[in-house]
Amino acid sequence: MERHEIRIERTGIPLRILSIIIAIILFIVITSILFSLTLVTTEIGYITLIIDPVAGTVTTKGDGATAQWFFFAKAPWAYEKKVYVAVDVIHMWTEGGRTGDFPAVGCLTKDGLAVEVDITVRWRINPSSVLDLFKKYPELDWKSRTIVPLIRETLRDVSSKYTAMETITKREEIAVAVNSLLEKALNEEPTLRGAIILEGIDLREISLPRKFTDAIEAKLSAEQEKLAAEFQAAKVLVLAYADANATIIRAQGTAEAISQIAEKCNMAEKEIAQLYILVEALKKMAETEGKVIVIMVQGQGGPWILPIPP
Repeated sequence: MERHEIRIERTGIPLRILSIIIAIILFIVITSILFSLTLVTTEIGYITLIIDPVAGTVTTKGDGATAQWFFFAKAPWAYEKKVYVAVDVIHMWTEGGRTGDFPAVGCLTKDGLAVEVDITVRWRINPSSVLDLFKKYPELDWKSRTIVPLIRETLRDVSSKYTAMETITKREEIAVAVNSLLEKALNEEPTLRGAIILEGIDLREISLPRKFTDAIEAKLSAEQEKLAAEFQAAKVLVLAYADANATIIRAQGTAEAISQIAEKCNMAEKEIAQLYILVEALKKMAETEGKVIVIMVQGQGGPWILPIPP
C-alpha cells in the first residue's frame, strides 16, 4: 500500500510579533488611562482644587482668567472641585408667589413697620483665597451658610435706622448705607476675611404694607385737593381784585371823559353823566331784548325810558 502524508502548514502572525502588538496596545491603553486620570483642566472664571486623599493635600490650579491644561498634575486617585471666581449674583426677592435665589428679606423700620426688601448683590471670590476658603467650607457652601445671612443681617440693621416714610424718600441713601455696611461685614467675618469682594448691590424695592401705602395715597390725594382748592380760591380772589380794579379804572376813565366833554361842550357834568347813563341803558336793553321801541320822557332828575311792548 502506498502511504500519503498530509502536511498542514500554519499561517498567520508569529507568536512573538503578536505578543509585541498586544504589549503596545496595553501600553497605549494604560498610558491613556493614566493620562486622563492625571490631566487637570481649568476654565475661564474657575479655579480647580485638587484633593489627594492619600497624601492628605489640597492644591489649586488655574487663575480664573484663562483656560489651561495641566498634564500629569495630580495622582490618579486624586479628585477635583471647581470654584467659580468670576462675578456672581445673589437675587433675593419675592413676587407673585415666586422667589429669586432666596426670598425677600423681612425687616422692621424705625417706627416698627414690617417691610419686605428685594435686593440683588454682586460679588466674587478672591482667587488667592480659594484654598483657605475651601479649608473652612469644604462643601463650598459659603454662600448659603454665611454670605446670605450677612446680607439679611445688614438689611435689618439698616432698615431699623429709617422710618417707613424715609424708606421712600431716602432710597438712595439707604442703598449706600447697605453697600457700605455689607462690605464691612464681609471683611470682618473671620471665615470670609479677604476672600469675598463685594462688587455692588441693587436695592430693587422696599415693599410697604398695603394699608400704609393706601393711607399715604389718601393723604397725598387730600393734600392735592386742598392745594387745588387753595389755588382756586386764590384765583377767584385775584380775578375779583382784577375785576374791581378794572371797574375802578373804567369808572375813572368815564369820569374823566365826561369832565372833558362837559368842558368842551360848555355843559354841566351832571347832564353829560345822565346822557352817558341813558346811552348805556339803551345798549344793555338792545343786547338783552333785541329790537325794542322806547319812549323817553323828561322827568325830575333826568329822562325816563319807557319801553313799549311789541
